[in-house]
Amino acid sequence: FLGGAPAGPAGTGKTETTKDMGCTLGKYVVVTNCSDQMDFRIMGNILKGLAQSGCWGCFDEFNRIDLEVLSVVAQQVMSVLVAIREDRKTFQFTDGQVINLDKEVGFFITMNPGYAGRQELPENLKSLFRGVTMMVPDREIIMKVKLVACGYKDATLLAKKFNVLYRLCEEQLSKQAHYDFGLRNILAVLRTAGASKRNEIEKPEQELLMRTLRDMNLSKFVAEDVPLFMSLLDDLFPGLKAEKQKHKEMEAAITSAVEEMGLQHHTEWVLKVVQVYEMCLVRHSLMHVGPSGVGKTRIVETLHKALQSVKADQSLPPMVGQPHRELRMNPKAITAPQMFGALDVIANEWTEGIFAQLWRKANKDKKNFTWIMLDGPVDAIWIENLNTVMDDNRILTLANNDRIPMLRPNCTLGFEVEDLRNASPATVSRAGVIFISDADLGYMPFVKTWLTGQQARSFADALEGLFTERMDTMLEFLKMEVKSKMACSNISLITSMCTLIDGLLKDLTPDSGASLEASQAERLFAYSAIWTVFGILESEDRVKVDAFMRQNFQGLPEVEATDTIYEYTIDPAGFSWVHWSEKIPDWDYTGTELAVDFPKLVIPTIDSARTLYNLERSGAMNRAVLLVGGPGTAKTSSILQVLAKQDPQSTMFKKISFSGATTPLIFQKTIEGSIEKRQGKTFGPPGGKQMLVFVDDISMPEINTWGDQPTLEIVRQLIEQGGLYNLSKPGEIMQIVDLLVLGCMLHPGGGKQDIPNRAKRHFHVMNVTLPSMTSINMIFGRLVNLMYSESSGLDPELLAAAGKLVEMTVNVWERTKTKMLPTPAKFHYIFNLRDLSRVFQGIFMCSTTEVKDELTLLALWKHEALRVFSDRLVNAEDKKWFDDTVMKVLEETTGGGKASKLKQEPYFVDFLRPPGEDPETGEETPAPKVYESAESLDQVKGVINNYMARFNEVHKLLAMDLVLFEDAMLHFIRISRLLATPRGNALLVGVGGSGKQSLTRLSAFIARADFAQITITKTYSANTLLEDFKPLYRTAGGVNKGG
Repeated sequence: FLGGAPAGPAGTGKTETTKDMGCTLGKYVVVTNCSDQMDFRIMGNILKGLAQSGCWGCFDEFNRIDLEVLSVVAQQVMSVLVAIREDRKTFQFTDGQVINLDKEVGFFITMNPGYAGRQELPENLKSLFRGVTMMVPDREIIMKVKLVACGYKDATLLAKKFNVLYRLCEEQLSKQAHYDFGLRNILAVLRTAGASKRNEIEKPEQELLMRTLRDMNLSKFVAEDVPLFMSLLDDLFPGLKAEKQKHKEMEAAITSAVEEMGLQHHTEWVLKVVQVYEMCLVRHSLMHVGPSGVGKTRIVETLHKALQSVKADQSLPPMVGQPHRELRMNPKAITAPQMFGALDVIANEWTEGIFAQLWRKANKDKKNFTWIMLDGPVDAIWIENLNTVMDDNRILTLANNDRIPMLRPNCTLGFEVEDLRNASPATVSRAGVIFISDADLGYMPFVKTWLTGQQARSFADALEGLFTERMDTMLEFLKMEVKSKMACSNISLITSMCTLIDGLLKDLTPDSGASLEASQAERLFAYSAIWTVFGILESEDRVKVDAFMRQNFQGLPEVEATDTIYEYTIDPAGFSWVHWSEKIPDWDYTGTELAVDFPKLVIPTIDSARTLYNLERSGAMNRAVLLVGGPGTAKTSSILQVLAKQDPQSTMFKKISFSGATTPLIFQKTIEGSIEKRQGKTFGPPGGKQMLVFVDDISMPEINTWGDQPTLEIVRQLIEQGGLYNLSKPGEIMQIVDLLVLGCMLHPGGGKQDIPNRAKRHFHVMNVTLPSMTSINMIFGRLVNLMYSESSGLDPELLAAAGKLVEMTVNVWERTKTKMLPTPAKFHYIFNLRDLSRVFQGIFMCSTTEVKDELTLLALWKHEALRVFSDRLVNAEDKKWFDDTVMKVLEETTGGGKASKLKQEPYFVDFLRPPGEDPETGEETPAPKVYESAESLDQVKGVINNYMARFNEVHKLLAMDLVLFEDAMLHFIRISRLLATPRGNALLVGVGGSGKQSLTRLSAFIARADFAQITITKTYSANTLLEDFKPLYRTAGGVNKGG
């Protein structure tokens, strides 16, 4: 009475053997697809039902159930087997329920050993089943029997050739994850061969089989394997040239559908549409595999239109001539419980998942032919739950024991994936694979379709010539001669280029380019190319691009030594080249306190002006934009400037910052919180406005164990499909309109993550380079001139020294960046533009009334440089190098005499002034905060001791008695300076007991700020952190008090 446990690789007939044995003995076999969602209660219910009915239960992929559940299942199965052994009529199950027993019950489990997501069975469970190892079958006999059954007379020879071909394919072709030459694939080929024989009885059998083998396999091969496969086929069928199988009605319908949809009749791509149709006839689950931008989605759309346009006929397959509809979802944008359903353990209630609802709808609809398209990366978890759907059982088994059969031929299951690197052989063998490569489509069909939509034919013809002649050379140069900061597919770059041309036409010409000459069209083409195809390069590669463009394009502007073509734009007046410096808007400072306003100041430069212009042009054409760049290159501030320029009457914006903890649910809830219902299932921003969604650090969300980023998958779904699935009403999609996504991220590589290629394709990607030295000098030079202007009446020597500050700071910054490189022990040695600006922020904290002479200003500069750069260094050797570098720069810039007077380290603090007294009431008023030079450390020590005595009076429980030795005072000065700086945050790193907490408390007391301490425990979580932050936000935002 022990059941069998057949184990073996995919497609060896484990489940089918069990079902066949049940059929032979007249037993009903209930097949259940096991998953990690099953718990002991669900399994107990199934086992109780089988025990009472006397049916056989076949548990497919049994070792996918979690280990702790399997140990309980062992007890449940044991209780049934003991009752059978004791010949009982009724027995008590493990949950205490007394149930009837039909002794003819049988339990069978099938397993794929060693595949991803599988467990090793506990020993007490193994002993309850008879282990059976499935042998590799003699495929030649299977082929021979099936061919004879189909009416082939020469079945013995053909079966031998078929078997040899597949063995050679397994041995000699490249090892691709989506290749399968197992029994399921053989069965699909044999079905097609049988259909061919019945339709064309008079044709030679060798020709029929050879054609079937060729057509059924070519669709899944990568381009490199096609010649080898064809030569193998030629060797087995020498001298035989079989024509391709004709589908007259369908091929004509596909051609007309391509024309109606405004697409190009590209022969290789149309062949893929036919191959998908052929695969549909023999497989009920299909996989369209290929990189982004090769037309996978369009293939399905074209096939739908073609199938609907043909008149239904008895001689044609049932799907032809019927209405078709598509249900599309991204399985990685949601969790597995949201996809299939979840059981509430406490209430014991089942909540149906999104896919389960779509599956029910599709299989109830007898009027339409429904295609369920799962458009997202495959992993070994969610797709294995569909194993019984994809194989010959054709039934969806949910964890709550619901069994929803597939309504064939009215339902087809499709997958759109970039690759199948995480799919197990069990998955690959169950689906028909069609591989679509870059070579099948290329970029010219897209360009031609886009040019067809241009209003001005003369302009479109000029552009078509440029694309045909120049684009291949440009893409080759991009691939071979320069290094892109981010890998982007050709079609993505060219889509962005076409969109940018549209945006420029809208901005520069009133007549959509009808009045443009060929030379002007070439200018537009060249400008668009450098900001899209060559827009993802760093400054050193842009010099190479400049030389390349001058070799291939006429009429480019003459440039000065340091400039390139990137410093020029097109002037709408004469459609000629003009330097970006002429387009920079005027900037004037209207505030009163430069040090306080410093973090908010944005000074326009060449770099920011051109980034903003290109971003706005693409945004105007509803193209998502992604800025990539190093830290401190003004990516975020550039997008925030664009958001600030929008008209609040017609446009609103939402800023989201991604982190490693951002999940798809958080993103969905954020978007849902900013939209309202418009009509039906359409949602949009309130008041009929447009909404710009700015996603900062878009690449930060966690990459899961399968190498996917689920949070980026839901962003892609929002951009691509224009909607999100309603989680409160599973199966219902919310179409979201008037929404545009803008993003920014750090360069991928070196520990920084990239984003998925299929998401990247929807963005116009631009690299934001570090500002040029000219721009840096201009930015900080203008700020220094605001404070130390000639009209201020200050000492001429002081003004001369102020004029050298930018040069000195940049010099120190450049040398530090070059020498102090990050290593595993010093990973925080990253010096970017933010550090440069912090030096000047510190200088501006000291008013001109306190800077009496040139030496005081140079001492202030040295102090700020040490605070910003030297405080980050971890050992005495690095600090000494930096001190020497600062002194060298001072000597080179001001001369040895002045530099020698600055050898002593200067100290600037803002707490030396004593408290005042109110003349009317006589009460003490808070001490004025004046950032000034300290005469000596003894003076500073006295002031700190006074404040410490006051602190101990106010906070008796936290009273401290610190001995202020020199290092402690220096640390105190550093912390105090940071707390006085707007947006001053500090990360204090040191051994325990070095005074980090005590000095911070005292500094906060002097800065008249509240202090709050978070205590980290083992149970501390993200929610606890938010709860701890709430009172701090209320204090800062509501009471306007620092903390």
